[in-house]
Amino acid sequence: MLVYDVILDGSADYIHEDAVEYARGMVWSECATSEQDIKYRDHIDTVDGVGVYYDFGADYYFFTDETTNQIEVTQ
Repeated sequence: MLVYDVILDGSADYIHEDAVEYARGMVWSECATSEQDIKYRDHIDTVDGVGVYYDFGADYYFFTDETTNQIEVTQ
């Protein structure tokens, strides 16, 4: 999974809605990404090609590039 280098600390009173709003307001094209395998995750939402997840093992929200995971079908 291609993960942006941005997180929101879950212990800082952020809730799911805060993470989704953060995803809407962030300029993701300016953020670096890396391939990661995050084991303990819940998908919260997808906003304009950005996946919003909660890592319940480490208590933080993280964001993924969902545009590269789409497969285009040509005929």
